[in-house]
Amino acid sequence: MNKYLPLICGIESSELSESEIQFIKEFNPWGIIIFDRNCKSKNQLSELTDALKGVTHEDLPIIIDQEGGRVSRINYSNSIVFKSAKVLGDALEKNTELGSHALSLHSKIMAFSLREVGININTIPVLDILSKDESGIIGDRSYSLNKEIVTKAGKVVIESLSANGVAPVIKHIPGHGRAKVDSHLDLPIIETSISELDDTDFYPFKGNNNTDLAMTAHIIYKDIDNDLPGTLSKKIINDIIRKKIGFNGLIMTDDISMKAIKISVVDAAVKSLDAGCDLVLHCNANMNEMVSIANSINRDANLIGIPDHLIKIFRIKCTAQLNELKEELKKTLEALD
Repeated sequence: MNKYLPLICGIESSELSESEIQFIKEFNPWGIIIFDRNCKSKNQLSELTDALKGVTHEDLPIIIDQEGGRVSRINYSNSIVFKSAKVLGDALEKNTELGSHALSLHSKIMAFSLREVGININTIPVLDILSKDESGIIGDRSYSLNKEIVTKAGKVVIESLSANGVAPVIKHIPGHGRAKVDSHLDLPIIETSISELDDTDFYPFKGNNNTDLAMTAHIIYKDIDNDLPGTLSKKIINDIIRKKIGFNGLIMTDDISMKAIKISVVDAAVKSLDAGCDLVLHCNANMNEMVSIANSINRDANLIGIPDHLIKIFRIKCTAQLNELKEELKKTLEALD
């Protein structure tokens, strides 16, 4: 198995710059994450992902946050507008059979649209269960307040994406739904007991713990680790995510340039890997930061492969008939009204 730098990084624009090409060739990052700044048209995005694979290899993980609703990175003209998780969770709660079918169709359409432009990982499902005083950063990105609905929705999304050539990422493990502040802006602190967290917040992750990829939460869980956010905490990574939740796949950090992380991105990269994360996510495409991070984590012990199961997903040919899926989804949602 080939080994790569344990870094997922962003790129600055709609085309690869010479400095980005040189960075990728020199450091060989595990994956690349795509944002709306990289997505100007379907043809352009396809050319960009082809160029990335040309510089690296055919199985390069190319990642996106295309959740639907207000978290959408592909917004050029004629792109598909996807529904929020809450809309689909409400459908599932209303009618399990029809709701599951709608969610599966929605996920298949999403997979088709992503594979069409060369993207092979999507950072869904969001398995966070909202509390009543949550900050709003999760909000309608959550499927439900009901842990059973969230768990069921997660299973449907994971199965439907994976079967159609896009690997899912469960997030934000071990749970972001109680955060009273937005971790993009500050560090949330959760004081809920571990027993209550285990009964609720951890539940959907336990029910979907056989996936290949998970993304951490930049949150302090005081009853588990009073000092460090989950991303940097050995107690959270090893005792909770690995042992209690039983997740054995690759753990990626949430973006280490978020303001919840109070140390430098270089220190955060080193400390997250030391804590037990497998992959560092750095999104802002700041080349100086990327080079500093890469130099700090470029040790043989950190290098990591792409699991065979992920490569199998990447190589699935998506044969869906898009218009037929869209028509079937429309009829299914109408039947739910």
